[in-house]
Amino acid sequence: MENDSQKNFAIEIPDDALGVSQDELVFQDIPHSHKMSSSPELKDGRTVHTHTFTNFPNPEDSEEEDKAELIKDKKTPSFWTFEYYQTFFDVDSKQVLDRILWSMYPNPNVNYLQMKIRPNPDLYGPFWICMTLVFSVAVAGNLANYLYSQSTSSSNYAWKYDFHKVTLASAAIFAYWWLMPTMLYGLLSWRGNQAGYTFTEIICVYGYSLAIYIPISILWVLPFYWLQWLLVMLGMALSGTVLVFTLWPSIRHDKKQVSLGTMVIVMLMHGLLAVGFMLFFFHGSVDTAATETTAAVYQNATSTAMIVSTTQMLPANHTG
Repeated sequence: MENDSQKNFAIEIPDDALGVSQDELVFQDIPHSHKMSSSPELKDGRTVHTHTFTNFPNPEDSEEEDKAELIKDKKTPSFWTFEYYQTFFDVDSKQVLDRILWSMYPNPNVNYLQMKIRPNPDLYGPFWICMTLVFSVAVAGNLANYLYSQSTSSSNYAWKYDFHKVTLASAAIFAYWWLMPTMLYGLLSWRGNQAGYTFTEIICVYGYSLAIYIPISILWVLPFYWLQWLLVMLGMALSGTVLVFTLWPSIRHDKKQVSLGTMVIVMLMHGLLAVGFMLFFFHGSVDTAATETTAAVYQNATSTAMIVSTTQMLPANHTG
């Protein structure tokens, strides 16, 4: 009996096939067998030569071999070449938008890094997210300061744009973006890194995790403390939970104290970044404005009291 994986094809070639017309061609169904006992003959006595083909390559094996050859031929560019860094920016707008949206949507059944970042982690999206966050925090902080100065009853406080906020915001954001992934990658490498996360993948995840603070920083302009703290907790809960769900497979097999402690630190650091933004760039501006206004009022009151006192003393000296 024929093997199921074996394919047989028979081609019938009459002796004078080259010399006959199309109407004279005859096709026959020939039973499959390993060996042909004799060459079949047509009704008119002509002999038919039969060739049986049994060995055919598996198409799937050929495709796998071709892929292996392509991967083998594809060499990793050198660290000092432009092509090496070009791979980190090989991403389109649709992918960036999809990664931004999923960085705010925690789902325990979906690993953000494995499903959305691999196999093409990028630095294009995280870089522009950090740059946008720098200017949104600095501009929104100055705007909050301006709105507070306009709402105060005293006219002694003169509002000025604080350009130092841009420098401070960029230092804080880019330091967090690079230092936290560096420390995490070092810890995972030391403890085994069961999930095999690379440094580029971790820094890509952390860059996208900051996207949620861009709209939150704009809403911090609203002078409602309860709303500002609610936004802090919301951003920490959504984006921080995505980080925990993403990093957990790489350390869950470690000791319980190490794995749970690492996840707590990841969540707290992500929340402390938002708290620092709110207190320094928004509450700090309000407190500064209030302090300067109070100081100006006190100085004017002191000056007025001195003038009144001097005026009262002048007639007495003149009389004496």
